[in-house]
Amino acid sequence: MITKIIHNGKKHVIDTTKFKDLSIPYDFNGPQPNFFNVEPGKVKPYELDPLSYSISDGAGCNVFEISMNIHCTGTHTEYVGHLLEDPGDIGMVLKDILIPAVLITVYPKLFNDIKESYHCSIKDNELVISAESISEKFGKWEDDNPQALIIRTLPNTEDKKHHQFAKTPPSFFTNDALELISILGIEHLVVDLPSIDRMSDNGILGNHRIFWGDGSNPKGEVNPNSTKTITELAYIQDEVIDGFYFLNIQLPHFQCDAAPSRPILMKII
Repeated sequence: MITKIIHNGKKHVIDTTKFKDLSIPYDFNGPQPNFFNVEPGKVKPYELDPLSYSISDGAGCNVFEISMNIHCTGTHTEYVGHLLEDPGDIGMVLKDILIPAVLITVYPKLFNDIKESYHCSIKDNELVISAESISEKFGKWEDDNPQALIIRTLPNTEDKKHHQFAKTPPSFFTNDALELISILGIEHLVVDLPSIDRMSDNGILGNHRIFWGDGSNPKGEVNPNSTKTITELAYIQDEVIDGFYFLNIQLPHFQCDAAPSRPILMKII
């Protein structure tokens, strides 16, 4: 289907049959990315003695039960309920089917090599994504007024699809980076990391608080009515070049703070 979209006073045309899936396929009982060494996602047939509801076990149909850690084992989208006593309803947050978006690629840098801050003590040799790196790449498309920002980190290896992050802690964003993202008016952030925060930040989740709060305070209160989303553990193939796109975030209607998701990127033709 050819669709015409008016955004920021310009007409854009997309072919909805030509898209890139930025999610990591969820391989139940197979290789998965893992954050915090949690129990991997699993699937098994429903059992009701003496039946096991699987065709391979002789049943008339497959009826599977699944268990999964939404935040730590695959591509997922979360919203401010992640930091609230009432986790809320992620299914009610996304209002736009097509979201103007920009994809950029950045190199994480040693914290010691930049002049930016983080809200807890970190080592000089830890890798971070800086505001400077984002600003350098984003400026080319700033006038397009994107509502979503997709960030691919380098190196972009296939290992991201099943990396065990407890063994090798991932890079994360500086507070300055999230302040910049907030200033830029980004409503939906998509990253190929398991978290925008350090794996251990004393339980503060400061960058999350900046994004869902006042845009600057990593230890402040969040806005419980925020409709901003963060999608983590995405995977952006090398063949998808940096630029302006339209983004569709597909997710089941879970009444929860997060849900497994499938971010779909559509190129302008």
